[in-house]
Amino acid sequence: MNSKLLFFVLVFTVFSCSHQLPDFASSLSSRLPTKSQSFAHGEYSLGCIDGAVTFRGDEKGLLIAHKNRGRYWGHPSLIKFLTDAGSVFYKNKKNIILGDLSQSRGGPMLTGHNSHQNGLDVDIWFKMPNVEEAIHFQTLETEEMQSIKNLDDDQKNLIKYFASQDLVERIFINPSFKKKLCEDQGVLKLSFQEQRKMRAWWGHDDHIHVRIKCPSDSLHCVSQKPIPDGDGCGEDLNWWFSKEAMLADKESSFEEMKEIYLDKVNKLPSYCDFYKSLN
Repeated sequence: MNSKLLFFVLVFTVFSCSHQLPDFASSLSSRLPTKSQSFAHGEYSLGCIDGAVTFRGDEKGLLIAHKNRGRYWGHPSLIKFLTDAGSVFYKNKKNIILGDLSQSRGGPMLTGHNSHQNGLDVDIWFKMPNVEEAIHFQTLETEEMQSIKNLDDDQKNLIKYFASQDLVERIFINPSFKKKLCEDQGVLKLSFQEQRKMRAWWGHDDHIHVRIKCPSDSLHCVSQKPIPDGDGCGEDLNWWFSKEAMLADKESSFEEMKEIYLDKVNKLPSYCDFYKSLN
């Protein structure tokens, strides 16, 4: 199947197929996960996942946003990690709102992300409702999220919790917030090792992007390059406020996104061939 035909078949199936998924989930994903053992394959930005799993729908302390995208699948390590985090925050009367994880078989996404491909990435929103608020697991949508200008104590607690977890590889955050965390001398100040995990990236002014390490049994999972020396609060952070960085922050057109998507599909490693299967 040539790349253009593959693209239009994928788009058609995404908008025409549904599956018997957990009752909280509405699927725009064209395929169910593979039934094999769970393995994360390839890179975070060029990979896939075998045996992806999702939430039961009754987890305490967790809400899932824009579920209609079908991006609520992940490696069991990620799902357990988030379930445990939800329980911790629930005890403190808070809910964590989850954005995108990965698609049912991982792989490239036509819109929204360059990474999130091997079931080890998750977006976590800064908005943290109290558990008493009437927000339902099934109805929360992206439109309810808003960019913020400052981090309050709840959000600093959220960041510190995830940055302190050994399983976390790194966390992507808005450069302005990274700078504020570097300057923070309060009781919620990040340790050196926690600060190192916080990496500046475009956007991310309404959520953090948490990435966990490759599972030990996923032999084809490609670990990210080691975090550079230092805590990320030096000259490398200053670049994010330069004219060069601002010019590089632009949205792609749909045609550009389509070409990037097709290029990634064509470059997927051989052990991700199941991603291309529509059966």
